Amino acid sequence: MKHLKHAYFGELNTEGLDDYDVLWEEEIPYKNNAIRTTFWFCGEDDLSSERLNSFENFLKGFDKIDEKSRNALKNYLEEDAEYLNFHVEELENIPKNIDDFVAEMQIKSIGLWYSIYEGSIGEVIIDYMIRPEAVSYTHLRAHETPEH
Repeated sequence: MKHLKHAYFGELNTEGLDDYDVLWEEEIPYKNNAIRTTFWFCGEDDLSSERLNSFENFLKGFDKIDEKSRNALKNYLEEDAEYLNFHVEELENIPKNIDDFVAEMQIKSIGLWYSIYEGSIGEVIIDYMIRPEAVSYTHLRAHETPEH
């Protein structure tokens, strides 16, 4: 389906898309910030209400996803603290404790990827950054798969 009207994403038109491109983009309010949220779509696929509903549910239930993602980031930093150590050395007043460090990280963007692979409903990439106003070149990503 090349045209689809969705309650959350609005009017979507994939005509003329051959490769991945931005189909929808919004600033989503979340915890006193705005998160740039981008919906990437490949013209090789067809739009499906079911898959769009999965992304909508993901965004509407983002509190739980954020908590789960931050726990995954804590586990990652416990195994490999290079990202944390780099920022502690490069920036002032960065928390050295992993829990405090991850709590201070801000979400800069969410990428919704509408997968063209059979059996996949898509992927979501969440970009977390520490002090994005001071450092614009490094971030950690959490990958999620929305549930049906």
